[in-house]
Amino acid sequence: MNLIPFGLRSDGVYIDAEDATRGKSCDCTCPSCGIALIARQGDVNASHFAHDSKGASKEDIEACKYSFYVSVRYMLKQLLQGTGLLMMPPLEIDHHGQTHVITKSLPITVEPMDITPDSYEQDIMFDLIFTVSGRKLCLYISHPGRPAPIYNNLSRDQHTAVLGLDLIPFSKIFNEFYKLKSAQTLLREWLETSIKGKHWIYNPWRNAWFEHQQAKAPAVQEQQQQQVLEQTKTTRDRIKEQIAQMDRLNVVAIYRCVFCQLDFEGSALINYCPKCNDHLSVKRKSEIAAQTPPKGKYRYR
Repeated sequence: MNLIPFGLRSDGVYIDAEDATRGKSCDCTCPSCGIALIARQGDVNASHFAHDSKGASKEDIEACKYSFYVSVRYMLKQLLQGTGLLMMPPLEIDHHGQTHVITKSLPITVEPMDITPDSYEQDIMFDLIFTVSGRKLCLYISHPGRPAPIYNNLSRDQHTAVLGLDLIPFSKIFNEFYKLKSAQTLLREWLETSIKGKHWIYNPWRNAWFEHQQAKAPAVQEQQQQQVLEQTKTTRDRIKEQIAQMDRLNVVAIYRCVFCQLDFEGSALINYCPKCNDHLSVKRKSEIAAQTPPKGKYRYR
């Protein structure tokens, strides 16, 4: 990435190349290496900064290979400190092959007075720390040449969340649209409306959700075991249970044996014919009329 979208002006403000004075009079330096910049503005190519080759050696300029990402990181911090508006990614948890959405994607607005830049939390310097409803939201911006640090003991803090912002997805957005919109506009839109490149490194809601799952696990296991028992029951077992239930209800009905044509009272699902001592041919008398074979058909006995 050779283009430098943002430069550091002599008054300490980061500006878009589109808003700078053209040429060397832009009064800007590279946020990454400190070499003087030239603002290039034209009708064909999008506005951008470039290193002043007369103010530094070729080796120093080539060594500044992360100037795009560094300039974006500093401008990003400046924008957030001014507006405090950030689109948060959803918190999703994969558990036993299923994705559970704990919190949805939503924008937050934080007052500038509640934003602290370059502050330490658990021996790690974060780019920005937001204070939201008495809780801390720590932002760490990563990009090539600046990987995310190793976090330790984050799970002990139930009032601090860590959000990672990866600038690689934004670089792809910049490459695609920088001729249509200014770099500052693209960066602001990415911060305020997109979730690309944003991910939760740590969120206490994740631990709370797993603790809730563990608390209800015994009840779920008992329910699953009961379901397994129900599935493994034989047909005879289920019939016995239904018979016992019918006996308790004391349901009495008239049954007929289709073999011997004997009518008798019964109060269970399975009723043995007193004459044939068989239950396979016994049916409710109310069902016999609908199933009486027409004349001329044999009736086996």
